[in-house]
Amino acid sequence: MQLPIGYNEQLVTPKSRRQTAAHWSFIANQKGEAIILPDGCCDIILRFTLDQQNQPTNLTPIITGPATSPYHVEYMPGDGWAGLRIYPANARTLWGAKLGTAQDRILQGEAAIAHLPYLAKLLQNLQPNSDIHTALLALPPLQNTDNDRHLVHNLIDLIHVSGGQISINQLAQNTDHSPRHILRTFRNMVGLSAKLYARIVQFHRALNLVQKTDLSNAEIAAECGYADQAHMIRAFQKFGGFSPSRIPVNLSLPGLPVI
Repeated sequence: MQLPIGYNEQLVTPKSRRQTAAHWSFIANQKGEAIILPDGCCDIILRFTLDQQNQPTNLTPIITGPATSPYHVEYMPGDGWAGLRIYPANARTLWGAKLGTAQDRILQGEAAIAHLPYLAKLLQNLQPNSDIHTALLALPPLQNTDNDRHLVHNLIDLIHVSGGQISINQLAQNTDHSPRHILRTFRNMVGLSAKLYARIVQFHRALNLVQKTDLSNAEIAAECGYADQAHMIRAFQKFGGFSPSRIPVNLSLPGLPVI
């Protein structure tokens, strides 16, 4: 994987700060384009442009819904982003009653501020030489008090440990809940079905093996639990927009939540 020059990311251990999966930043030093791959997470982002004094201007707040599709971002020298990747179990805390329509949705500018009014205060309080990342990390925490939050954390961990190859029945057996409760609770808190989230995790594992091993596509498909190589190719097209044999070099692959 080749990340754009200027991209930085720090994963956050959920045990210490379950609300945030990672914080990241990107400042472009040349013209380019990146393909952002889906990870099932939401983000709170500040987009900006550095002026001649290297100060951020034109700050625009952005809120993204649970991502399931790739999208392209074009940038020029001085364009920058700083973001918080929200842990999937906190998607409902971020989106509230709108989570049901938040999949692959993006709120920008006034729409983002209307949804999270404290973003307006953040922008007002930013001073020259302020660190945008520090300001983002100081946002009020997303307090998830749902009775099922520990269950969803456990489900997410189980999905990642299995590489996306765990069934709903297996999730139910491992957590002593009915499959129906698993399906309903996961969707209500993450904004995606457990099956779709697992497919995204499965795709990322397969992509990692394609890029970092000498295994054939057929071997990787079997290792990752796809029915056959054709099934894996369809997953690459859906979540990446490319085939395993034609992986673009300008991928931006955010780290998935660590367990």
